[in-house]
Amino acid sequence: MLSQLVCSKNNLFFAFLVAGYIFGVILYDFIEFKYTDELMALFLCLFAGIVVWERKAWKELIPVTIVVFIFLFYTIYSFIIQSNIPKAILTDLLIQIKPFLGFYCAYLIAPQLSSSQKYFISILCLIVGGLLIIVGLSAQIDSVFGHPSRFATAAIATAFLFLYCSTYKWSDVLIFLFLLTIGFFSTRAKFYGFWVVATSLIVFTKLGGQIRLNWKSIAAGILICLLAIWFAKEKIIIYYVDGMMNSREMWSRPAMLFASGQIFYDYFPFGCGLGSFGTFASAEYYSPIYEMYGLNHIWGLSKNMPIFICDAFYPELAQFGIIGAILYFFFWYTIIRKSTSQNIQKSTCIWMIFIFFLIEGIADSTFTHNRGLFILIILALMIIRKDEVEQRNI
Repeated sequence: MLSQLVCSKNNLFFAFLVAGYIFGVILYDFIEFKYTDELMALFLCLFAGIVVWERKAWKELIPVTIVVFIFLFYTIYSFIIQSNIPKAILTDLLIQIKPFLGFYCAYLIAPQLSSSQKYFISILCLIVGGLLIIVGLSAQIDSVFGHPSRFATAAIATAFLFLYCSTYKWSDVLIFLFLLTIGFFSTRAKFYGFWVVATSLIVFTKLGGQIRLNWKSIAAGILICLLAIWFAKEKIIIYYVDGMMNSREMWSRPAMLFASGQIFYDYFPFGCGLGSFGTFASAEYYSPIYEMYGLNHIWGLSKNMPIFICDAFYPELAQFGIIGAILYFFFWYTIIRKSTSQNIQKSTCIWMIFIFFLIEGIADSTFTHNRGLFILIILALMIIRKDEVEQRNI
């Protein structure tokens, strides 16, 4: 019975991964069905529940339970301080908890794909890579993906998925870099920066280098980061330097960043609550915070046109205060710690995904979006150790 469950679990997750990649990443904006990522998260929760029920290993639910209790606390807190209307609070709750539930449920399920399944996904990634090139060359990025940044993220997700399914030979590394390089069609500065970091990191580790927290690695990391900043310097100057020194009014991104710092101080230690700042819900159900901090007169942050309110991830951490920000970075700390027990392929990919979200948070809220959820699922697959899976299935 248990062996049949393991077999069916792996096959079902394989089908989910392929469907999630096609409809939750590549065709998400084209088919204009905006609930794909919510359905993916719901499927993972139900799937994880069935797996735990069969194993009778209730301790495996501890991480998910902790996440649920944290968000339950912030939901109650948000209602107490009346951060926004109830519908905004509940909408934001679903958006904010989704990536964490998706990650931990995928980790809990702990699927092990077969060689043939990984080969199929690798071929699929190559086919999609070819289609992405056609889209880029034909200048149809906006019509297919809605925005160049989403095209870039789709290319990155494709490269990560291929790397997970590869054997990490030099030929696989070169194909990974090829799939990643397709993102240059997006002309996004943040992609240029990530490409530099990812390329440097994977070549360094493939040549025998090891990622360690010593002075040599720190110096190399700083050098790579400076190189990444140099590639992205034009957009950084436009959005954050010129935007802060604008003679008429500060631009939306620096304005949101500065306001979030003030909110961290004013609403110490738990923040201004769900649905109140820097999120889709706070724009859809326009939060009173924006008028309170004088942001409602800035272009893109007004009630009539709030298109830039959720244009970056880090400002929305102000909703959770200093405690929430610490918990978010502790989440990444636990993942980085797990990378030390992985082989060089998985460890490198874990670090690249961490750096990806680190850079994305400056100019996009990808972490809470559909492509962010899919990349977090790949991350969960990367930190699962084979011996741990075998022990779970005993």
